[in-house]
Amino acid sequence: MSRPRRQRLVDEAQGCYYADDPAGRPQCTLTATARLGAVALCPSCLANRSTLGKGQTPIPLLPGPQFDVVSWLATANDQANTAERTLLAAITRARQTGLSWTAIGTQLGISRQAAQQRFTRASAHESTKYPPRAS
Repeated sequence: MSRPRRQRLVDEAQGCYYADDPAGRPQCTLTATARLGAVALCPSCLANRSTLGKGQTPIPLLPGPQFDVVSWLATANDQANTAERTLLAAITRARQTGLSWTAIGTQLGISRQAAQQRFTRASAHESTKYPPRAS
């Protein structure tokens, strides 16, 4: 059961639209200072926006706290752990229904052997890797 998404607090830092693309936007400063429609941008990404975006007038955002990278990291880690548990459960069910390691590997974009090695080890250590889920 997922909780309903809450509206962002007014005084909460807004992340730049490109904050999650460090390879494509290494100069991104993470904290948005202006908005172009639904897209919030940091000063660096605002200066480097496309020609199409330069036709729009940016709306300045109120100054606020810096974007919290540590909190973002913790959230990403929680999401990755949840995704790993979900994937492991799906693999277990797929094997229980008779799906081959070849089919599983193909679906995941890895070889049959890689899938078998990764998920056979993971299922053996599943109970010790993650803390018990809250009821």
